[in-house]
Amino acid sequence: MEKLLVFHLDDNNLKKLKQVTGALKIRVEEVPSSDYLKPLEMIVNKTVSPLIQPFSGDVPSESLIVFCDFTEKKMDKLLNSLRRDQIAIDYKAVLTPTNKKWNVMRMYLEMQVEKSAYQKTKA
Repeated sequence: MEKLLVFHLDDNNLKKLKQVTGALKIRVEEVPSSDYLKPLEMIVNKTVSPLIQPFSGDVPSESLIVFCDFTEKKMDKLLNSLRRDQIAIDYKAVLTPTNKKWNVMRMYLEMQVEKSAYQKTKA
């Protein structure tokens, strides 16, 4: 079943996102900032490790969602709904074999680098 990991989304956009995902039967999991040092695969699978300390630093200001186990058709429906309902999300990513080993902070860093590179090519 599709799962959407949600990081640092404001209450208004979160409420609208939950309405859209409910209609599409997509599970939404809000990830607390204390889990930002966990690899994404641990968050998805709800596993724990005594070796990973809770995150206690500054949380990135941008919002992020990570699509897990989505079909292309379902992802397209959700993305269209996000646009239609004007749900503002800074970064959108798909869980991959590579990034599932990354922690949330690494994912944010990679998304910032990609956005910067994209903006340079548009200039």
